[in-house]
Amino acid sequence: MRTLDDAWRWYQAVAEGMKRLTHLAKFWGEFPWEQSDEWVARVKQNNVLRHVEAVQMSAEAKVVSDEHDDLAVLVLFSVFEAVVRDRLRSQLEPEISRLKHPSLVRAGKEVEETIAHGSFGKLLQAFKLNEQEKNLVEQVNQIRAWRNWVAHGRRAEMRPATEVRPRDAYERLNEFLQLIQNFTPADSTPPVTQP
Repeated sequence: MRTLDDAWRWYQAVAEGMKRLTHLAKFWGEFPWEQSDEWVARVKQNNVLRHVEAVQMSAEAKVVSDEHDDLAVLVLFSVFEAVVRDRLRSQLEPEISRLKHPSLVRAGKEVEETIAHGSFGKLLQAFKLNEQEKNLVEQVNQIRAWRNWVAHGRRAEMRPATEVRPRDAYERLNEFLQLIQNFTPADSTPPVTQP
């Protein structure tokens, strides 16, 4: 998954698949398994389906569904972080490449390293330019805290105060991506120098 939309489609596909499996399980025991028509014979020959019981189908669908929302937030935020880091790199690369003074060149390399491997929370802080953007960055930080909680074992004592649902995460993260999309690299044409 390379985009938030890819991750969202995965979330919806899994949710729909588990819903369908749960509904299929309701009717599984009512199928006429003792009949000898062609459909029943094909199902009985299928190695995946022939030994499945309705209770097993329901239980397995529940296991997936119970974890699905938290895992979706983890996936959404992970994809988002990769997209943000890539976007920042491509936006700042032209500006960093124009640096000439050795101190600035070194600082530029440190910025590149921070974008690639540094604290993501610190990268977000740069976008707190006004009250509306501060609020959006805080909402993204709530999603980051929830993702971290899920990724590190969902320990009760570490649970964030604000619960995050997948749709909210998807919408907020997309809003932030729109914000940083508006930041464009400086004009890449070299300045004209006077002789």
